[in-house]
Amino acid sequence: MSVNIPLLAFNDVYRVRQRYVPQPGAPESTVPAPPDADISVGQFTELVYALRDEWATKPLSDDKEGLILFAGDVFSPSVDSSVTRGSHMVPVLNGLKLDAACVGNHDFDFGYPHMTKLVSATSFPWLLSNVVDTDTGKTPVPLHRYFVTEKCGVRIGIIGIVEEDWIATIPSWPEHFKYQPMKDVAIELSKELRDPNGEHRVEAIIALTHCRLPNDIWLSNELGAVAGKNVENEHGVDLIIGGHDHVYYIGKGATSWEGYAGDREASGTQDDHGSRIIKSGTDFRDLSSAVLDLSAPNPNAIRRRTLVNLTGKHHYVVPSSPTNVEMERLIDSLLASVQQTLGKPVCFSLSPFDARSEIVRTRESSLGNWVADVLLHAYDESLVEGTPVEFDKEGRTGSPDHDKQKPCGADAVIICGGTLRGDSQYGPGKITLGDILEIFPFDDPVVCLEIDGKGIWDTLESALSKWPAQEGRFPVVSGLAVDWDHTKPPGKRINSIHLRRHSHKHEDYENPEDFIDFESTLHGTAIEVKRPGLKLGAEVKNEAGGRIFYVITRKYMSDGFDGFEALKNRKFVIDDEVGQSMSNIIRSFLLGSAYIFRHKQLADARHRYLSEKTLRVLKRARARHQASPRASFAGSPIKSFPGFNEDNGLLGSPGSSPGTVDLNMSVSSVSTLSTTGWATLRRHVIDHDWLSISEAFHIARHEHMSSVDRCEGDELRRKKHGEAETPRAAIAPLDKRQKDELRSMEDDVAIVCPLVDGRLHDVSATAATQQ
Repeated sequence: MSVNIPLLAFNDVYRVRQRYVPQPGAPESTVPAPPDADISVGQFTELVYALRDEWATKPLSDDKEGLILFAGDVFSPSVDSSVTRGSHMVPVLNGLKLDAACVGNHDFDFGYPHMTKLVSATSFPWLLSNVVDTDTGKTPVPLHRYFVTEKCGVRIGIIGIVEEDWIATIPSWPEHFKYQPMKDVAIELSKELRDPNGEHRVEAIIALTHCRLPNDIWLSNELGAVAGKNVENEHGVDLIIGGHDHVYYIGKGATSWEGYAGDREASGTQDDHGSRIIKSGTDFRDLSSAVLDLSAPNPNAIRRRTLVNLTGKHHYVVPSSPTNVEMERLIDSLLASVQQTLGKPVCFSLSPFDARSEIVRTRESSLGNWVADVLLHAYDESLVEGTPVEFDKEGRTGSPDHDKQKPCGADAVIICGGTLRGDSQYGPGKITLGDILEIFPFDDPVVCLEIDGKGIWDTLESALSKWPAQEGRFPVVSGLAVDWDHTKPPGKRINSIHLRRHSHKHEDYENPEDFIDFESTLHGTAIEVKRPGLKLGAEVKNEAGGRIFYVITRKYMSDGFDGFEALKNRKFVIDDEVGQSMSNIIRSFLLGSAYIFRHKQLADARHRYLSEKTLRVLKRARARHQASPRASFAGSPIKSFPGFNEDNGLLGSPGSSPGTVDLNMSVSSVSTLSTTGWATLRRHVIDHDWLSISEAFHIARHEHMSSVDRCEGDELRRKKHGEAETPRAAIAPLDKRQKDELRSMEDDVAIVCPLVDGRLHDVSATAATQQ
């Protein structure tokens, strides 16, 4: 006999609480929502529970005769995940009682090693069917190739399929993970799972995918997940539940769908001639409920049951939606833990993190330079070591024509002064995680696009056009040297633009004393940081066509906002579906630098690392550290600095020219610092060149960062929905000997020194100061 199987589906969820934005098709409330109304995962949970309660219960069990399925992207990006690295989402997912999930690209944002911790802490299987770990010949642990369950007396196979396009853009993708074609794997698994003489003998297969809509439609056609076609004796899948696009889309193969307000004729859907696809929007505001009407069994067919009808409903979470009290309590507990973490330092700055509007919106700033230099290397592993994939505005992909023989993947960064918020000066001194999130509050992704020389000129002319007004569009750049003149009329202020030359080598001074000097004064201690000056490369000519450059920017700017029309309608190399938030990127960089600093000082260098490159990086750092006559950390002057009481790594300011900064420390503070201590600091404030930045990113994404992360991720992951908190100690992956050795480092944090280096050279302003 035929049977109806209910299911719930959702995908791409990031924020546990968010500002409500009305959607087309959403039910209208009799009481209009205030403009600042919020929705939360507590309301989403109550909706899931209410629909789940309508399902039949299995005999002698609390299990329900239905499926709750998730199609990827949950651990990042969001402001909260910048703090927790996704750990706060683990108890939320467990509370939703999922049956299975497919991984998405953003689940790798903090690296595969950390993702394994997150996945292992959940209570349901995660699928990745078409990727193989070549070291083992199997699906990467702890992921699964497939999952088989029984609902309503029907054995169902669930597989997880991902597209190759976004794999090519993940900086942390392990080199021993091999992609396998989606169609080939799905057919292979259909043969295995449907085999009447095999172990599983499933009667239906659902594919969870994390693909763009055109690829999902192609896959549905290739695998027979379509209506109006006799597929009884063809291998394939019966239904695709997809994520990645952040759009709500129901394929034309659905018999009916209540509440659907999407466009089935949208660009990229022209090949949908009856596809059975469910894509459920994004961000805990959209939920799909569906009923699979399966045929009576035919023991002589390959597909013993076929999908006769697919019906469903688009459910919306709105401010008036009822909430689940226990989930709300869990959210409150999780966010309280996030708030506690915000006060912990992530670095110590020798120069101010000056984010005042009159600075970052009118002139080259040291903070802007530092941030832009970090962003320049955010996607190096994708753009240099991987195979870049271009995305146009309709999601089509292609292979770019770009010179990969460079030490970093992008040519330049162009962001704007309005990106740096807070309107305050932080430091010099301790910089907390809360400071970082206050300076970089926006969660729109950092993207990489293709642009010609004229596009760069037009972009920067527009950025400089409103000076001296404190407009947010004032440029912040890396990889470029811009010579401009504020006395010229807007639109004609730039004299020249050059690329800055990158180095394939570390630009270290042979003697650290040639790099940093200290001078005691009546007002404190002045520190002179010496860096190589600007090295000009090729000229960026103001001409259309010709050389194409990879430029990193914000999605907000690539949409043409704030006067950046010249960035619109460009081909993406890293698009908004793949790009990470700025705060995530900076946090990863600081964690990677912390890891390098800690591990270079371990006496036992036989630590087992997950990446071969990590060992090479640390050997170099360890050799430089041990070559110092005062390499012992016991003499570090940082312990005497006010506010130093946390551990993290160490880094210098990237690619800057000579500059002097004032610590503004009291005479009494300076007097506690011995000559030995200052000499040690010289060894610790290393020259953090561009190659070192890239190495820090690599390590952050390929090693476990628990030993240097001040957020207690283990504690967050152990929280449970509906249970009282039990205080526990965090577990760090260190043996006793290493723990004892690291105790001596607990008073040390990252040392940074942002500086102005003349990359935005206003010739008239320079001339005025010299008169």
